[in-house]
Amino acid sequence: MKILVTGASGFIGSHLVKRLVDEGHEVSALVREKEIEKLPPNRKDSIGLLKELKVNVIKGDLLDKESLKKAVDKNEVIFHLGAIARPMAIPNELYFKVNEEGTRNLFEICKKNKIKKIIMMSSVSAVGPSRDGVPVNENSECKPIDTYGWSKLAQEKVAKEYIEKYELPIVILRPPMVFGERDFEMLKLFKAVNKRFFPISSENKCMEFLYVGNLVEACILIMNRAKKGTKYHISNGEHYSINEIIKSIEKAENKKTIPIKLPKFMFSIGGFILEGLGKLFKFHPPFKHDTINWMTTPQWYSDITKIKKELGYTPIFSLDEGTKRTAEYYKIKNQI
Repeated sequence: MKILVTGASGFIGSHLVKRLVDEGHEVSALVREKEIEKLPPNRKDSIGLLKELKVNVIKGDLLDKESLKKAVDKNEVIFHLGAIARPMAIPNELYFKVNEEGTRNLFEICKKNKIKKIIMMSSVSAVGPSRDGVPVNENSECKPIDTYGWSKLAQEKVAKEYIEKYELPIVILRPPMVFGERDFEMLKLFKAVNKRFFPISSENKCMEFLYVGNLVEACILIMNRAKKGTKYHISNGEHYSINEIIKSIEKAENKKTIPIKLPKFMFSIGGFILEGLGKLFKFHPPFKHDTINWMTTPQWYSDITKIKKELGYTPIFSLDEGTKRTAEYYKIKNQI
């Protein structure tokens, strides 16, 4: 099939493109021109892979409707991954400009073409954390807790509008935190373990940690089997404590962290300071005052019963296999 991937130069997008090419599909990749020309550090490997795979790279932007016409034309399936995909030190309105308005621009073009399926990558952040330890699912009330989450919920509302008004064949996928090769966000965690010091400890199973290979598998299942208008939560199929994640990374790196843990109030104070500096000097702080809470408090749970039952999803890669593959990649790139 002819498939367009927006956000193809990103971490998740590059993995999806490779899988699609390996399966014999004719893939086009929507990439912003500055990412092709300047090759920022966090995009070099991904864009290099696109060139290596010889996909049809189309210069365009979600905020430029004219560029989207060429990108969408003649494609049968669209994977919409293009977005501001994580909290960053940017003006709040930019989240909505890209995630909400950019998605609307894309769907406006799509409704004029014969598209068989559109898979839109949202986030569990659009729902917010679980309440009273009960995992969130596709029917949970959406209560985002940050600007990023609200922008992803706004994106979902755009999708809902185009499903109901124009019958666009959209399917929504809500992943949690994703890690894997070519990801430079989770690299910070792997570096901390490599330096043998991670000062947070908790045995509470409080978060989801999704390996990118499992997410790609879910994308393929949705493309082949999902009905339009549906949405799915996705995860590795397990809830993890921060200690379990750190132990898995230790095993992958053959390193052992020093058992020195700091009190929570120190992270809160440090987080407030870093947040202030981030706003002042326009950078994304490595952690915030509430980071310790989401790493140690049972709240970020997803129920993936629906995707397992309806599409037959089963995680292929375990946590240990995912961290092993990721650590090996970082080592090859001399990142750790």
